[in-house]
Order: sequence, then C-alpha cells, then structure tokens
Amino acid sequence: MARPPRCRRGPATRRLCPRQHRAHRPLRHPLGVGALAPVTELAGLSRLQFEPHERVGALGGTFDPLHRAHLHLADAAAQALELDRLILIPAGDPWRKHDRPVTPSTHRLAMTLAAVDARQGGLEVSDIEVNRDGPTYTLDTVRALRDRGAKQLWWIMGADAVLDLPHWHRPNEILTCARIAAAVRPGAELERRQLDRIVPGLGRWLDWVPMEPIDLSASEIRDRIRRGEDVAEDVPAAVLEYVRRHRLYL
Repeated sequence: MARPPRCRRGPATRRLCPRQHRAHRPLRHPLGVGALAPVTELAGLSRLQFEPHERVGALGGTFDPLHRAHLHLADAAAQALELDRLILIPAGDPWRKHDRPVTPSTHRLAMTLAAVDARQGGLEVSDIEVNRDGPTYTLDTVRALRDRGAKQLWWIMGADAVLDLPHWHRPNEILTCARIAAAVRPGAELERRQLDRIVPGLGRWLDWVPMEPIDLSASEIRDRIRRGEDVAEDVPAAVLEYVRRHRLYL
C-alpha cells in the first residue's frame, strides 16, 4: 500500500502573547454548558469543508465523558488562537487505552454531540475517528482535515500531552500537518530548546494556550457517578441526562 503524501507546511504562525488575550476575537458564539436540548444531526467529516483562510482548531479525546475541563480548554484555545471553527473529535479506538475499559464510541459520540447541540453554537463535532476502522491515530485525522481544506490547523491538547508526544504515532509527521496548541499555566511555558528535545522541531510549531488548570479527569467523574455523587457542576447537563438515561458508569 502506498504511503499517504506528507502534508505541506505553510509559513510559521506568529507566536501568541498571553497579554493579548483580551483583544483576541472569540468564536462567533461563546462556549459554555447548556441545558438539555433535542439532539440534531451530527456534522461528521463527510459534511465538513474548510476554507483556506479559516483558522481551525481540533480537540480530540476519549470524552468518556465530556466534562468542564474539556470545555474550558476549548474556550481558552478558541480565544488565544482567534479560531474561526473548533471541532471536537471523539476517539474511535483509542489504541493507548487498550489496557482499560472504554465506553463504546457510539455513546461517547452521542454525549459529545448532546453537549454541543445544547450550547447552540460555537463548537462542532466530527465522527471521523469513530467511523474509521482500526486504531485511532492523530496523524490520520490531521491529514484528513487538511484534505478537507483546513490549511491553518491547530491540534489542541493539555499540558501533560506535550511531554507524552514522543509516544504518539509518528509525532514528527503530525507537525507537518498541524500546529500544536498546548494548555499551560501562565508563566510555566517551556523554552523552544526544551520543546525540541521532546520532538525535534516542536518548538517552532507549538503555540501555548495560557489557562489556569482545572484538576478534573473523566476517570474521577466516572468514579463519582458510580458512587452516586453529584457531578452537575463538572458535567454538561445534556451529558449527565444522557448518562442517566443509558445508565452509564454504574
């Protein structure tokens, strides 16, 4: 089988200054957590098309379930990077989590869609990874998004994921297709030479997204639901309603 062509790289995007945040243009609709609303048709990759001038952010994750920290990261990235569009991409087969149980992708996709639909704007959801056979690799996803016209593309991640990049599938090739946008506590940014030790060239293609961290994980939320504790402050209402209706995490 022929190897997919490498993505072509345009000129490096300017480094973002944390002090400019208040002047950054937000998404057309503010991010947030809404009440339960009827679920609309999913805008999967087959319906996604981008214009070359659009600044596109992609936030992938298991989203088991989607929670407040995910939305906080999306909000911070949208403003810091002046994004025109931000796509949430639930993982289909997260290959690095084969040693632990993961909720079926149909449920995780539906929960993500329910949360976004309830917000009525500001985010999109793609089923590209859910519908792909085999392990979910970020490289395949960013290539597909660029093929759909996303020429100014950022892959958004938490701070811990930056240090984990060497263990990803072909991390050097990911950098040929997308910039990395990584959350960081203000003032805790790594220097370029430190980033280049993680993945060669990373310092050139990474933009920091300064934000105060939220100490919250999906595994913690699942455990709290299992114990019957209240998670309403940390989980979108639409997601929590879906969890209750389908008796997940019990």
